[in-house]
Amino acid sequence: MQVFRIFTTPSGDSEIEIRQVPMSQANRPMSEIFQSESIFFRETPQGHVQDFHNAPRRQLIFITSGLLELETSQGRRVLCQPGDVLFTEDAQGRGHITRSLRGTRGFFHVVVPDSFDVSAWPLLTP
Repeated sequence: MQVFRIFTTPSGDSEIEIRQVPMSQANRPMSEIFQSESIFFRETPQGHVQDFHNAPRRQLIFITSGLLELETSQGRRVLCQPGDVLFTEDAQGRGHITRSLRGTRGFFHVVVPDSFDVSAWPLLTP
């Protein structure tokens, strides 16, 4: 399982990397159990663009419908689809752009505590 991590670099730019969730080696692999603070649901209509913005909180975002495009402050674009998981922690810096490209984008947010850290998880892309 992978997570798209959106974070702020030391220069203040936003960046996206893909991290692998560490899982047990059991017949039905499982990660460790993590704490969460709250959860909420949201829908965004097709065509909605949210220009440069920062993550309002550290949160996991699970895409349930629609097609999402993320753009970093340096212009790198990544497409996310149903089943993809994002971890947004670029609360400072230049921020990122989101675009709802196709269909109503359904998603739910899980707010995580400061102790939640994916930066040591295996890196799948730079």
